[in-house]
Amino acid sequence: MSETNETIETKVEGSAPVEETEVLSDEAMKTAMDGVEQELDKAKKEIDTLKDSWLRERAEFQNYKRRTANDLLNARKESIKRFAEGFLGALDNLERVTSVTNASDEVKAFIDGISMIQKEFLGVLEKEGIKRLDPTGIAFDPMFMEAIVSEESPDFQEETVVETYQKGYYFEDGDSKQPIRPARVKVGKPQS
Repeated sequence: MSETNETIETKVEGSAPVEETEVLSDEAMKTAMDGVEQELDKAKKEIDTLKDSWLRERAEFQNYKRRTANDLLNARKESIKRFAEGFLGALDNLERVTSVTNASDEVKAFIDGISMIQKEFLGVLEKEGIKRLDPTGIAFDPMFMEAIVSEESPDFQEETVVETYQKGYYFEDGDSKQPIRPARVKVGKPQS
């Protein structure tokens, strides 16, 4: 039993320093907890900073994608308009051929063939949003028409297109219209 008592005494003797250590560990624990809380606060601030940075980068990327898509769409529209401009002279020539009224039967069959080709060209252009403008009888719009000749008459209440010398073309995209080539017209004006 003496061995058991010694062991107990050792534990009792050793318990006093343990109690002192526990008091120190409470202070050390408090200091350590303060340090951990400071590190946690620092980590939370860093997370908030990184999260904010990530959100900004994500928003910037979304804006970049939107701008790129718009730029691509606008480039496509501009290329279609430029491509169509190249055909306008040929379409005008086809129009001149098909406007012949007094032709023999042989020539009339040829003109009908040209007319079909002209309609096919116009159909392809319309699929891409290119529209033809024949403004005869409507109000004059300087955005889409160029007045070559004008005449005053009491018959007109406002500037009205009396005759179209050369048809115009415009690009229609939803609600917006952009002129490609203005129609060349004769305008009737009210008398002043």
